[in-house]
Amino acid sequence: MAVSTGPVRRGVIFDLDGTLADTAPAITSVTAKILSAMGRSPVEAEIRATVGKPLDQNFALLLGVDPGHQDVGQAMAEYRRLFGEHVRAEGPRLLFPGVASGLLQLREAGRKLGIATSKVHAAAVKTVELTAIAEQFDAIAGHDSVPRGKPHPDMALKVAEELGLAPQECVVVGDATGDIEMGVAAGMATIGVGYGVAEAAELTAAGADTVVDSFDAVVTAVLTGVPVGA
Repeated sequence: MAVSTGPVRRGVIFDLDGTLADTAPAITSVTAKILSAMGRSPVEAEIRATVGKPLDQNFALLLGVDPGHQDVGQAMAEYRRLFGEHVRAEGPRLLFPGVASGLLQLREAGRKLGIATSKVHAAAVKTVELTAIAEQFDAIAGHDSVPRGKPHPDMALKVAEELGLAPQECVVVGDATGDIEMGVAAGMATIGVGYGVAEAAELTAAGADTVVDSFDAVVTAVLTGVPVGA
């Protein structure tokens, strides 16, 4: 497949879990522990399929109840306690290889960086603080920051606005199909990372302009212009 180089993107909008931070294993194990304590029989594949989606919707689905059910609230409170303990204990060790240095490289190259995550805003801010990368970001949007979450374009558009950039000046980077669909819907370039939740083929099918297998490759794609398959 021929590959052409796209225009330079001044803004980079990252997903958080599975893209910057290797949190999927902890999300899966913590969720399974909670479900077991509530008398359920957790299935790892089903839990993993919820990674990167809003917490209330995930527990509602896994518990087989409505999002407003008291069991969902109880599960979410316990999840935030246990997952918070994990992030505080691991800190920067949660970052995928190359993330800390790569973000700095992008900043030094004049790129504006933001985050669009299905975490609520407060949880996202706490995570980037505990992993020591908060200073690299000019804007962070969570699921509760906009009327509609992923795969709708709202979060990406909000972050672009806060960065002072037009949608076409931005690229979305994510490991889940919802990240890519959000970027496409927002009229942005998209980079899928194949080291997270979704397979490369799934990211391509969702509309990713390119799929890479490391954060170093993300940095290269952003700085050279996102390659678009032709």
